[in-house]
Amino acid sequence: MELGYTRTEADHAVFVRPLDGIPDIITLYVDNMGLISESLECILQDKEALRQFYQMTDLGKMGWILGIRIIRDREKGTLTLSQEKFIKEILEHYGMSNSHPISTPALPNECLVKLTSPEVDAKSYQRALGSLMYPMLGTHPDLGYAIAALGRHAANPGPDHQHALERVFRYLWATSDHQLVFEQGAPSGSTLIGYADADWASNVNDRKSTSGYTFKLAGATVSWSSKKQTCVALSSTEAEYISRAHAAKEAIWLRQLLSELGIDTSSPTVLHVDNQSAIAIAKNPEFHDRTKHIDVRYHFLRQVVEDRTVELCYTPTGGQVANALTKGLPPVLFNKFWDAMGVCCLG
Repeated sequence: MELGYTRTEADHAVFVRPLDGIPDIITLYVDNMGLISESLECILQDKEALRQFYQMTDLGKMGWILGIRIIRDREKGTLTLSQEKFIKEILEHYGMSNSHPISTPALPNECLVKLTSPEVDAKSYQRALGSLMYPMLGTHPDLGYAIAALGRHAANPGPDHQHALERVFRYLWATSDHQLVFEQGAPSGSTLIGYADADWASNVNDRKSTSGYTFKLAGATVSWSSKKQTCVALSSTEAEYISRAHAAKEAIWLRQLLSELGIDTSSPTVLHVDNQSAIAIAKNPEFHDRTKHIDVRYHFLRQVVEDRTVELCYTPTGGQVANALTKGLPPVLFNKFWDAMGVCCLG
């Protein structure tokens, strides 16, 4: 802060120094620091100033951070994030490095039944699942649904759960070289675009629905989620409405962060949805009989739509990218959606 930086309210580990153009940015994660500026001279000056306060090791141009490889191609205007090295290490550790590759991490219409006690080694299951969490959180949004579904059975796994877990490893073996690729010339540019979907009553154990969302910047996903809803929805419309509220909360936070980083957020964030009824409920509070039982916390969606923070846009199911975060899909459809998320192979 003595160097002129201000802590952002959206993320207290991100500091910004306002400028007329693109601001200087410092990001922190425990003892890892990244400096971003249009001026190399400013970065060098900040490094020297920070050395007066902290014991630091200068690693130069950022090529790795937290096990994620960063590849920049200035001629093509791309920035790529890859966890291939980490993925190959966990595949080797769990003896899956020579497994038969497959094209999807979860089967369509797969039903994982809840058990009352473990039928396989729970600790081994949990360790393997935990190893898969980091790629899912870092660079593989295509693992979102599969990891979330398997995590619900971590306390009492059985043979079916173990088999489904091994399927994810086999999928990772086939896609270890897949990366998130951000493009300077992407059609959306610095405009935040969201997709939200729900799979109604998909959980066979309690009939709760699954919500999924993904937000894109510069042609690739920057935020994603696959999560079981906390209440039982009485219709597909209600499940979709709840998933929109879930996505709208993330949109508000992302908009705040982007605004503090100097990116224009004056226009509403477009959220693509594939349910016309859910759009109608968000725009028309007169649908009382259909919505009076819905928890009031989900109705804030109406407010953010009314004040034009979020704009709901109808997109047919065939173009609903978040569909891949709510259920297992056949290969052709699954590949179409994760490609739209910016996950691809540059090899």
